[in-house]
Amino acid sequence: MDKDMSIVECRMMDKEMSIVEWYRDKRVFVTGGTGFMGKVLLEKLLRGCPDVHRIYILVRPKRGVTPSTRVEEITKLPLFEKLRATNPGALNKLTALEGDITLPDLGLSEENRRLLEEEVDIVFHCAASLRLEAEIKLAVEHNTLATLRLLQLCRGMKNLQ
Repeated sequence: MDKDMSIVECRMMDKEMSIVEWYRDKRVFVTGGTGFMGKVLLEKLLRGCPDVHRIYILVRPKRGVTPSTRVEEITKLPLFEKLRATNPGALNKLTALEGDITLPDLGLSEENRRLLEEEVDIVFHCAASLRLEAEIKLAVEHNTLATLRLLQLCRGMKNLQ
């Protein structure tokens, strides 16, 4: 456990607790988990909050590679080396869900949408369209519509904190 994670406290319902305690048994949904900041977030949550229950990651298939394989590949990066050495079982808490922020309903299957609505406590939206060569209109549309789509999903989440 990182020293900074144990001393930082959050306030929830007038009860002070450490971040590590707050994330205990939580189910997290992350968009953009395969991007730079998303990977850092995943590693930090798994290493710093070992009792997080599950992390669902929205991942699109890319160049014929399935979402599950993409998540498996990122966990082999040097960023995850310390976690693999100290708590390799934590990587089993990652669950890839096929989807795409540019599609209606985030491209989620009805089954996965229901799963997220029933399970998720916390959402991190790290996804964005970063193609610099794209028209500004398309980039703004993708990024703002993606956020709207995620907010619509969040409205149905029964345990969202």
